[in-house]
Formats: sequence, C-alpha cells, structure tokens
Amino acid sequence: MRILIIVGFVLCSIGMYADNEQDSIKADKDPYYLQLYIGINKSANENLPWTEFSGYPWSTGMFVGIGREVNPLLGWRAAFRFNRNKSRNVPECESKDVWGWNNTALFGDVTFDVTDAFHKPRYIRLDSLPRVHSSRFNLKAFAGVGVAYTWNFDDVPLSYIHPYSRSSKLIPALRAGVTATWKLSDQWRIGAELSQTLYEDHFNGVAYDAPLDTRTNLKVGLTYLFVKKQRVTKPVIRLNKLRECPPLPFMMPDPEETKLRQIAGHAFLDFPVNETVIYPEYRRNPEELARIKKSVDSALFDKTVVVTRISLHGYASPESPYSNNTRLAKGRTEALKNYLIRNYNFNTQVFQTNYTPEDWENLRGFLIDSKTRKVKGDFWYESKDIVETPETPDYVLNHRDEMLRIIGRSMDPDAKEELLKKVGGGEPYRWLLEHVYPGLRHTDYIIEYKVRAFSVEKGRKLIYTHPEALSLEEMYKVATSYKEGSENWLDALLIAVEQFPDDETANLNAACGCVMTKRLVDAKKYLQKAGTSRQAKYVGNVIKAMEGNVNWKIQNGRVVVIEE
Repeated sequence: MRILIIVGFVLCSIGMYADNEQDSIKADKDPYYLQLYIGINKSANENLPWTEFSGYPWSTGMFVGIGREVNPLLGWRAAFRFNRNKSRNVPECESKDVWGWNNTALFGDVTFDVTDAFHKPRYIRLDSLPRVHSSRFNLKAFAGVGVAYTWNFDDVPLSYIHPYSRSSKLIPALRAGVTATWKLSDQWRIGAELSQTLYEDHFNGVAYDAPLDTRTNLKVGLTYLFVKKQRVTKPVIRLNKLRECPPLPFMMPDPEETKLRQIAGHAFLDFPVNETVIYPEYRRNPEELARIKKSVDSALFDKTVVVTRISLHGYASPESPYSNNTRLAKGRTEALKNYLIRNYNFNTQVFQTNYTPEDWENLRGFLIDSKTRKVKGDFWYESKDIVETPETPDYVLNHRDEMLRIIGRSMDPDAKEELLKKVGGGEPYRWLLEHVYPGLRHTDYIIEYKVRAFSVEKGRKLIYTHPEALSLEEMYKVATSYKEGSENWLDALLIAVEQFPDDETANLNAACGCVMTKRLVDAKKYLQKAGTSRQAKYVGNVIKAMEGNVNWKIQNGRVVVIEE
C-alpha cells in the first residue's frame, strides 16, 4: 500500500510539472553521484501487526549507490545494500529470543526530484535570460526492484507450527522511499534516506500466511557529485560599435490600485461691470465656455467615470474697492458652479469653492516676468496662439521695482491701489489696467475623478485618445501586446513616459525601447530619469557600446564594459 501511495504521488507530481513547463525555466539536473549511507533497520515480523511497530527490534546496515538524473525530474540509481537483520521470533515458538541473520541486496531505482517539481526557481531578469538559483535542500522520491540474498539462519530457534527454512535464498524484492539532502558544496551533500522494502515470504526464515515480509530502513550519509569543471573562455574584447542590440531589462510597472485623476484649468469669463451672471454670448464667453466644457468632457469620456470633487477658486482684479471685489469674486465663482450643475447635473456635494477678492500675487508675477511673458502660456492662457499682452513698454519697466515694492507692502488693499495709481504719473497703472488686469479676473478649476481598470483591447484605443485614464501598468501591457520593436509598441512606451515623466520604471522602459530602435539620443534623455538601479546602469553600458565610446565584450549574453 505504501509503495502504491508513493507511485501515485510521483505520477501526480509529473503532471503538475508538465503544467508548469510554460514558465520555460530550467531547473538543475544532477550529474553522476556516489552515495555511502549507514543506518538502522526495523523488521516487520509477519506475526506482529503494524500497531506494534515500536516493539520491533533494531538492527544496522549500509548501502553504496551510484546514479544520475536524465532530466530535472527523473533519474536512476543502482544500490548495493548489506543489512544485519534482527527479528523477534513468532509468538508460537517456545523461544521468545531476538534472533538475527544477514542479507545483501541489489536494487535498480527510478528517482523523482520532488524539489524541482514543486519549487519554482527564482531568477533575476537582467538580460531577459532567466538564471536559476539552486536550492540547498533537495528531496527525491524513489521506487525500485531488485533481488536479495539471505543467509545465516543456522543458529536461530525453530518454529514448531509454521514451515521454516535454514537454507540461504535468493528472493525478489520491491522498495520505495524518500531521500533528503543538504548541499555542503558543489560536490558534497549530507543526507538521510527512509525506505520501505517488501520481500517474498521466507525473508525472516518463516513461511507464514502473509505472502510478503517487510523491513523499514533509515540511513544517513554523504553523496559525492561528479561535477564537471566549467571551461573558462576568455571573451573577445570589442573596440568597435555594438551592432546587434542584446536583450534589455524591461520592467513591469507596479499596479495602481485606485486610479485617481484630475484636470486643472483657468476660466477667463467676461462679466458686465459689477455683475455676477454668466452671459454665454457676451464678448469672449463662447470661446471660454467651450474650453471649460472641453475640459469637463475630457474627464467624463467614459460612462463609468466617477467625479469625486470639483474645486473652484475665483479671483477678481484689484481696481475696485475691496468689499466690491469680494462680492464679485465670490459671486462669479458661484455662477460658474451653477453653470456646471445645470449643464452636467453634478451633485452639489462634489463642489468645493473658494475665492480671493484681489489677485495681487499674479499681478506681481506678471511684473517680475514682464520681458518674456507676452501670452497666456501657463497662467494667462492655455493657447499660445492667443497674444494677450503686447510687449511691455519702457515706461512700465522703468517703474517696475517701485510697483513691486508697493504690491509687497502689508497695508489696506484700497490704499495700496491708490499708491499704485500714482507711480510714474499714473501711466504704468493705466497700461496694466488695460492689458493685464483682465487676466486677473479668472476662476481656477480642478476636476478630480476616478477611472476603472481597462482591458488591453480597450487600452489600445485609449492610449491615443485618453492616455491619462490608463495606469502605467496598463500602458506597458498595451506595449507588450504589439510586436517588439514595432511602431505601436514604441508609441505606447513613449506615451507612458509622457504621462508619467518622473517615474523611473516608465523612463527605463522608454530608454530600452529607444535603444532597440537605435534612437540613442532619446534613450540617454530618458535614462537620466531612470534612477541608479542595476538595470539602468546596464542600459547605459549598452548605449556606450553601441556608440563605440568604450571597450566592451559579450559575456553570458550580456554586454560588459571593459574598465580602462
């Protein structure tokens, strides 16, 4: 029964190993090995039940074996054994003494490497070639057939009831068990083996009703492996450019558990003097409202998008009394909020509103950068095609420092405004009022929303239309769904780094993609933000070798730079 259990276990393991072969990771295969084990035995006398196993007498033995593995799972072993066997005589005998005899046996075993079947080897993917890290512990199961020769029955008590034989016999045998070893070095292992052997009746000298006799063996000893020494070949040092790109260390980005996104912008709505009502057709409002709706529609591109918060912050310019500017900033912020609720049916709970009565900070920023800031590029406007301010005249620049000192003073805002009007006879202020103050009347908005996870098929479309909705991991999966080196493959890697410009993994993958497509200038740009990992350093070495700036060699399929 025990042998059947072990055989079933082995067959099941082989099936599981076959299923796991898709990983394409090769495990270790043992070479020829020599074993020398000594230990103890326990005889299962056919007249004693298994429940009395603790009462079986102990004896000693040893074996010498030689074997090897033909693949990482299966192998063979031949073993020669010698045992000094002891057994308590049958209960029907007059003598209750423990008596003994000798036997030698020769077995041929089939071995099964349990460790390689169930332990997936760890590897480091530096050059796209898995490298196995061998386990120090190894467990093998085995089953075998053989013959045993028993002798030395001359001085044992006789049984008066059951047939008994004093003659030495050559009898068939079966056995199964497990061997556990611990690696001491590349050539030596220490181990222990537990086996169960079944013999034809007469093994104990007594022919009884049961057709088989059994014996349990526990041995400990050493295994010596005939490991071949690796030939060391001196690599050829290249002095020219590396032509063929070696495997590169692309990395799978970490998953993004919750995909939270936001869109930010500035609304420059025109209002009639002292009014807080939005007139859609008033002055430039059609263009501004269309731009705001475009931002909201971009966030709501998918029906499953959940808007979590909309932040509105309104500002007024400082040319009116502070109390009136407070009313205007607050009222115009509420006007934009109500406009969005009417057009998109947003829940009022998602809105967060704030206001600043007079935008002195952005007026100060314009004066500081007045020589180059002629368009609404970052704050003033999203479109650089719209020229918002003409070139700042000298009569404004000549009084810039004085106006900045006034703006920076801690004083009543209305008094500060009056001082600003007097600078340079009022001419600088009038120019600011006409060309800069309109840009200070604005409402900043931030739309925050949550996006679901997308399949690769959906991601292939979104990466060109709404890349902000994809996680870095989803973009990498889109890239790997295309043929490596293809245009779409490279597009996905570069769009990913564009969306996540400070992510080291995105920059490393973009650098690898550019190296593979021989875009070395772009590769070096991305590599600057790819961190200092081993993978990033290796890509740097590949680039140097491809440019021909260093001496290099190919070792184990990888580029190695030769230090001067």
